[in-house]
Amino acid sequence: MYKLNSKKFLKTLSISIIALVIVACGNQRTSTNVERLDHKSDRELENALFEQNKIPFDFMNVRIGVEIESPEQNASFSCYVKLDVDSLIGGTIKAAVVVYGTFKVSHDSIIFAKKLEKCYFAETLDYVSTLFGTSLDFDFFQGMILGLPLGLEEGTKYEQIRVKDQDHYILSSHKRRDFVKLEQNKLDPNEEEMLIQYHMRPDLELFEIDVEIPSDTTSIKVNFSERKEVDGFKVPEETLIQIQNASDTIFIRLNYGTVKLNEESEININIPDSYIECN
Repeated sequence: MYKLNSKKFLKTLSISIIALVIVACGNQRTSTNVERLDHKSDRELENALFEQNKIPFDFMNVRIGVEIESPEQNASFSCYVKLDVDSLIGGTIKAAVVVYGTFKVSHDSIIFAKKLEKCYFAETLDYVSTLFGTSLDFDFFQGMILGLPLGLEEGTKYEQIRVKDQDHYILSSHKRRDFVKLEQNKLDPNEEEMLIQYHMRPDLELFEIDVEIPSDTTSIKVNFSERKEVDGFKVPEETLIQIQNASDTIFIRLNYGTVKLNEESEININIPDSYIECN
């Protein structure tokens, strides 16, 4: 089951986007005719969320189209991703018909070969974490690809938040008053605190994750706008992440192609002897 230390979540999310660029956008609900929600206890919502954190297969192949928009750049490319659950992630990155590079991530290392520059990068995840000033976690990469409830932790007391004209359930890592303090700038910005809300449809399917990090004045919205069922498992279909801070806003949209489960293929990366280490 996927688990992530909350104090490492923000930076891990940011570098995961840069490294593999994977997750989710939003369905905005504007209907004025809101149906009354059935009563659900905090425990029922929590159990449903942890149930969606399970991975009932061993291998996945998928091609993901990626679009990035920010004040600094606009880019689009595709990733062919192979995932050996709880073990390896590998694949190819292409821009148009040109192969830009190949990559492989394990629990302790990351390897990336740049085809056009004929160079490679191969280091431990600990080294990469030090390089970027963050903690990289294999399970987080995996959770991003599969659309799992990121940041979910055993032992955390999650509480339900209710709002007026509510059309879905919200399960939170913090009490409602903490979010009010956040809006009023009354939370201590020096504390390593992260406030997470999980938004679940009336059928209890997770469709959005909202993250607030007061210490970095950063907001992250991960909204799984569409999922599709493959062999009984609902995988992402169209996804987007919005990352907003005081100086910038970044949008990342992902479109999943055909997903194949339990069709195992070798995850390997070939680095020619002529390649040199990337600067």
